[in-house]
Amino acid sequence: MKHRLLIACRDGDWRELYLSYFTNLGYEVEISSDGLDCLAKLRQAAPAILVLDLELPWGGGDGILAWLREERSAPQVPVLLMGPTSTGLERLHCKGSPVLDYLSKPVGLTRLLISVRSAFARAHGLEQPATRESAGDTPASAC
Repeated sequence: MKHRLLIACRDGDWRELYLSYFTNLGYEVEISSDGLDCLAKLRQAAPAILVLDLELPWGGGDGILAWLREERSAPQVPVLLMGPTSTGLERLHCKGSPVLDYLSKPVGLTRLLISVRSAFARAHGLEQPATRESAGDTPASAC
C-alpha cells in the first residue's frame, strides 16, 4: 500500500524536488502550488498527510488550516506545516489543530522525510506525539 501525500508548496523548485524524492521512495504524491488548488485536491481525495506551506498564494496555509478545522465536510488530515522560522509554532497548540509538526523553511529532504514518517507512525498509533514540555515550546498566545 502506497502512502499518499499532498505537498502544497509555493516554491516550484522545492515542489518538484519533493515530488521526485518522495515518488522515488515509493510514496504516491500530488503537488499543489496555491491554496485554491490545494482545497480542490483535498475535497477530491484526502491524502494520508498534507505538507502545507504557510505562505501559499491564493488562500494561504492559514486559510487551508481554518477550512480543515471548521468545515464539517473537511477530511481529517494530519498536517506538516512549513513556514518562516518560528512563525507557525503556535499552530501546534491550537485546540483542534491538525498540525503535527512545524518545519522552518527551507525544509531539506531528510528533515521532511523524518517528519512524514513520524506523522504516518502517529496516524497508526505507533508513536506518541511530543508534549509541549518535552519539545521545549511555550504555549501559544493566540490561535
